[in-house]
Amino acid sequence: MVIDVNPGFSSWIEIEPVSPVFIGSDEKIERFETIVEGNMVYILDFQKLLGRDDFVELFVAKMQDILDPSVKDRAMKEIFQKLNLKLSEVSLDSFPAQWRNNKPDNLQMKRFVRSAGRYYVPGSSIKGAIRTALIRSDQSLVRRFEDLLKTIVEDSMKESKQGMKREKERNINIKGGIFGSPNQSPFRLLEISDSDFIDKKFVKFKLITVRNLLNVKTKISMMLELWLDKQDESNKVRVLLQSRVDRLSQMKNWITDPGKLLETLGDKGKFIEAVKSATEKIIQLEIERIKKALNSNEFKLILGFYEKLREENKKMRDGFILRLGAQTGFFSKTFFTRFLNRNELEFLKSTHKVYNLFPVSISIAEPSYESPVPKPLGWVRVRFVS
Repeated sequence: MVIDVNPGFSSWIEIEPVSPVFIGSDEKIERFETIVEGNMVYILDFQKLLGRDDFVELFVAKMQDILDPSVKDRAMKEIFQKLNLKLSEVSLDSFPAQWRNNKPDNLQMKRFVRSAGRYYVPGSSIKGAIRTALIRSDQSLVRRFEDLLKTIVEDSMKESKQGMKREKERNINIKGGIFGSPNQSPFRLLEISDSDFIDKKFVKFKLITVRNLLNVKTKISMMLELWLDKQDESNKVRVLLQSRVDRLSQMKNWITDPGKLLETLGDKGKFIEAVKSATEKIIQLEIERIKKALNSNEFKLILGFYEKLREENKKMRDGFILRLGAQTGFFSKTFFTRFLNRNELEFLKSTHKVYNLFPVSISIAEPSYESPVPKPLGWVRVRFVS
């Protein structure tokens, strides 16, 4: 089979958040790494503290008290007083405490990905977001996902009726059923570098609320280290995006029936239009999902944000809006192409916790002095600059 496509392109792109973005590392802030002082919670900079021998000596001596939540703060403050250290000097960040039953709530806290203490956006995260969009934009690929899901659901129902043990790994391997292993995927033709470093002044711990759309009383609060959407200053990172369709001759034996994907990867203009088209579909799904919420009036500001997002995506000529990072609400962003029918829901409930809105939750960055309007996480502006 001869495939006639353009050889691809290489471009620098700029990425800028239009809502707070979270790309998590595996690192969490443990309870002993925080101190409550007055109405504020301070997150201690242990990397800095452990570089001091005098601190390490006192920390080890008071370890038993530090690991006891009831006296932890007092023990740590005694160390700082002895060393004449101010909390503000040894803290990464601070934020107002959340109180429950007259005690500060022990919120889960997660850190943004970084290397050698500097924040960046991994190329793998960007590529994953773009990969989802390119699949979503190609109706032939979407149909293949749909057909495979239908087959798996039907097989699962037959096995259930016959009392057979379900092969869980086969059931959830939707992506592998389309493209095979990662080594055989046409997306190997797309190479995206890690970004340059984010200015640390744009990365802060902020309160996030995970809201249940079907039960407005169900809320989970957490603190995430976010890349913030500061519009009054330059807050962009650069990334090198390369579409290496010129390598197709080395890979043609791997790739079978990739739809319009190779044509899209071969031409920058078609690439941009494909992602813009996918973003439009994703935004529309989000709007429909929120309107189906038990009390959609609570989310009017969020709906307004999505409408502005859609308008900007339509008007952009040199780029697109993209959903990026974790805590954006999908178990699998590729998987969710529409609302699910009853049989699909029953099948997915047996392997994952899903509901008829799939997913049922939405993560919202709470209003603050810097950003008075609540926003869903994970939206960025992508522009081609070369």
